[in-house]
Amino acid sequence: MSEVDIRVAYQHVSNWTLIGTNFTKADIHIRSKFAITNSVMAEVYANATRKGLKDLIALSTCNRTEFYGCAPLSFMKELVRDQLGISDEQLNEYFYFKTSNAAIHHFFRVVTGLDSQIIGDYEIVGQVKKAVQLSRQFGMTGTLTDRISSLAFHASKEIKTKTNLSHGKYSVSYAAAELIIRHPAERAIERILIVGTGEMGQAVSKNLREYFRHLKLTITNRTLSHARKLATEINAEVLPFESFTNQLCDFDAVITTAESENFLINMRDVPSNPCLFLDLSVPQVIDPAIKKISPATHYSLDEISSFHNELIKQRFLEIPKAEKIIEEFIEKLMDWQSVFIHTGVILSYKEKMARVIHNGGNPAPKIEKSFSGLIRQIKVEGYRGCAVIQTVNDLLALEK
Repeated sequence: MSEVDIRVAYQHVSNWTLIGTNFTKADIHIRSKFAITNSVMAEVYANATRKGLKDLIALSTCNRTEFYGCAPLSFMKELVRDQLGISDEQLNEYFYFKTSNAAIHHFFRVVTGLDSQIIGDYEIVGQVKKAVQLSRQFGMTGTLTDRISSLAFHASKEIKTKTNLSHGKYSVSYAAAELIIRHPAERAIERILIVGTGEMGQAVSKNLREYFRHLKLTITNRTLSHARKLATEINAEVLPFESFTNQLCDFDAVITTAESENFLINMRDVPSNPCLFLDLSVPQVIDPAIKKISPATHYSLDEISSFHNELIKQRFLEIPKAEKIIEEFIEKLMDWQSVFIHTGVILSYKEKMARVIHNGGNPAPKIEKSFSGLIRQIKVEGYRGCAVIQTVNDLLALEK
């Protein structure tokens, strides 16, 4: 078997594997333990490379931590166990395992918002695109993964165009803003502190400013320049990150979106006045034990998402339409795969024909035209050696 044949055989849908956990398998407390922060992503790809893996997408969002790769399931399990430092018992309890078509279908559902905690979440596709871009940067996006992700992004776009699944503002950041509107607070919410200026922090801040023009918003972030930049965009004030916990009593609501391995807000930091805490961070950065403290009110990411889904139940009616679109794009993937697995044979014959044909000109266009018909035939009828021979004979007949 040639090098091309070996590479193509490896890049087959049957070898595409997923190991992951999400809101259906673990609550926010457990998911926080498995979350991979941006600073750790380089380590993930370095570990995978050392183990010999050449094809990987690592995805870590507020709702999930997932690993997709072209590798045996046993190999992927070892990678995940080592990376997250977990036992076989934890892996089996909190993670799901999918291979081949099941893994591909799951990926499409993630990209299109069908597998989101908030159905139709329009932010997830951007998060997956960033994960794929990072995979490319580390040279870990193989041909199959590239084709799967490309078709999934196209499916997401078509679902947004042809269904109402993602119509409107359906995302975690919007849910946080909406919860503030509807929350029966003991005092009016007029002053809000947003902790963190990453993607989620920016989305929350902009949603709040769009729907609450009168609110006094304050931004805090480890990097002061980032806080100032966002504050300028949304007409907000800036608070030094090093001392923000000392001034929580000045706010009616606190929303956290920052990354941290430890709690940023602890029991001792909670003010005596009524305050609403919304923790959108994964891992969590607000000690959930403050739920026991009155008059403070604390909402976790899961509770915020559950609240929002009650308001958009009618969108569940769009799921069958979206699933049909997904199936159509997966069929396109399978058509491509049916030809791709014979790439070695086709390239080999093309090279041979280029050497055989001598007409004083460039034979490439003629060869491409001839073999394009063969590729169409493989898609419809499957691979047959006699079809290749016939294509070669037809091409030689044209040269006589």
